[in-house]
Amino acid sequence: MALKKRKIQGIWSSRWTFLAAATGLVVSLGNFWRTPQELGQNGGGVYLLVYVACLFLVMLPIAVAEVRIAVRARGNPVHAIDQVAHYAKASKHWSLVTQIASIAALLLAVNYSIVSGWLLAYVAKMASGVMDAGSLDLVASEFQELLASPELMQFWQRVFLLMAVGLSALNVVRGMAAVLRVILPVLLLVLLGLLYYGYAMGDFQSALHWMFDLRIEDLTWRGGFSALQHAFYTLSIGTGALMAYGAYFPSGRSVTRQLIALAVFDTAVLIIAGVAILALVFDQHIVSGSGPALLFISLPFSFGNLVFGDIAGTVFYLLLFILSLTTVVALMEPVVAYLVERWGFMRWLAALLVGGLVFIVGDLSILSMMPETEMRWLARSLMEWLDIIAANVLLPLCALCFVLFAAWRVPKLVYGVREGWFEGVFFWLWQALLRYIAPPAVLTVLVVGLYFRVSS
Repeated sequence: MALKKRKIQGIWSSRWTFLAAATGLVVSLGNFWRTPQELGQNGGGVYLLVYVACLFLVMLPIAVAEVRIAVRARGNPVHAIDQVAHYAKASKHWSLVTQIASIAALLLAVNYSIVSGWLLAYVAKMASGVMDAGSLDLVASEFQELLASPELMQFWQRVFLLMAVGLSALNVVRGMAAVLRVILPVLLLVLLGLLYYGYAMGDFQSALHWMFDLRIEDLTWRGGFSALQHAFYTLSIGTGALMAYGAYFPSGRSVTRQLIALAVFDTAVLIIAGVAILALVFDQHIVSGSGPALLFISLPFSFGNLVFGDIAGTVFYLLLFILSLTTVVALMEPVVAYLVERWGFMRWLAALLVGGLVFIVGDLSILSMMPETEMRWLARSLMEWLDIIAANVLLPLCALCFVLFAAWRVPKLVYGVREGWFEGVFFWLWQALLRYIAPPAVLTVLVVGLYFRVSS
């Protein structure tokens, strides 16, 4: 029985378009506001080695399975799993995995849209010079004022979502492909420029020591889990977004090579961004912090007290905004593609509907962050609960179910393995990692990650 392939939205003509699109998905805010600091706190180079091992030996095999299945079925994630399950004579309910994963991706897009609104606000703040020569208290108060104003946050989130819907509405082959091919080299040039700025203006040597010195005694088991968890989130496992882009992957190209290149590029971005950011913060002799504290307090303070800091800061936040834009578009893609291919929606209408849903839930999330609101449960805002449900429950749970399906139910023929002893050995090794290493690792991300999150 042959698979029913769909080519409603076309196929990208170049593998570089897929690489650009996937880069926009996987290079996320975690590379900038969380991992560099955790890397230094948990053994520097030792943490980096553990992270790279988890990325290439545990998570990359899962990503390869996602894209190969999508290439074979040539359809949105729900269609792809449904058709492969039918072909393998497996239960039709396996497609529920990607349906839930698509919902989880939208929940993540909600929170991303809010933070991306903050990034847009900071593009304007840095360009206006309000941070120039400002004290740490002044910079912190700027961020607190933003968080205390639901009107401001809603405004910037709406501006961001208009851009995200506009990009998502473009024709996959002619519109989106052209934009993505331009974005990748621009981002790379900006990132290298930021690295040079950190080298020229910051404490570059301290940043290098912090990130790369091998301090085995500093790596705890919790630090090792952090490396595993970041590797999991890096490739957006469990969202269905990589599968959605995989449906447009050009024929006759190596999926594995492209995903290896993607993982290498993402790791390079992590290192470059980490060194540049920490060099600037260390030069100011302040506690860098992590997460929003690093991105919206420590870094603006550093830029504000450096030569040409207003220009560098504006460009930096513009870089993060573009990365967030491509990430949110990718997270919306599974549902947008499903509406187009399953229900025959025009792409612009599907993008508008999905963006509207993200907008409504995002508005509620912003209101739940206000101190006087009643929209809180167990002292957590709706934004926090969405993050817990999506990132700590649904994504690892969907990823675990997908791994079991891909490893044990999908026939070898679906993966398009070529004849030859080398290809056979490589497939055996890949399948062994997918069957015996990936499931317990993803289960660990689910159980331990959820425990740490709810107990914090």
